[in-house]
Amino acid sequence: MKIIVCIKQVPYIDQLKFDPTTMRVIRDGVESEINPFDKRAITKAIDLRKQFGGEVIVITMGPPQAKDALAEALAMGADRAVHLLGREFAGADTLATARALALACQKIGFDLVFCGKYSTDAETAQVPPMLAEMLDVPQVMGVTDLQVTQDGKTLAATRELDDGFETLESALPAVLSAAERLCKPIRCAPEDLESAKQKPIE
Repeated sequence: MKIIVCIKQVPYIDQLKFDPTTMRVIRDGVESEINPFDKRAITKAIDLRKQFGGEVIVITMGPPQAKDALAEALAMGADRAVHLLGREFAGADTLATARALALACQKIGFDLVFCGKYSTDAETAQVPPMLAEMLDVPQVMGVTDLQVTQDGKTLAATRELDDGFETLESALPAVLSAAERLCKPIRCAPEDLESAKQKPIE
């Protein structure tokens, strides 16, 4: 099974600040991490790889320092890391971000695309459903439980609603977004992170 996980580097939540002039998140000089929901997506993707084989590929679109998030994802157990990097991506809104990620996913090929429910620095939750629309595949957002049939062709996903939960079935390929209850994220050891920093990033 070929699983792509789209991740974003975000400031630690207790260091999150906004520039009142530009109305953008201040990122310079602020410690960052992989978006917490994205960590859950990576963890579940690795669980599925253990069950079905295949590979987990993480993709991020961001400035040069976003490579640190990719290194952390590799330390967690991802097989490959892809960095969409360029001045043309600076200041991209959610639509532009989804378009860039969709093109990357199409080029790589996939059975499943995982995202976090939303990023903690914006909380729009717009990129995952846009991505599904652009890839022309089914989507299930806010997934709290996931089962995939043994043939790897169908999934059953439980998702959060405002007034409860709903379980849906879908054919693969599909796009899913991970909610907090999906799983506990893998914690990587410092030595694994240092080793991952030496691995290639595409």
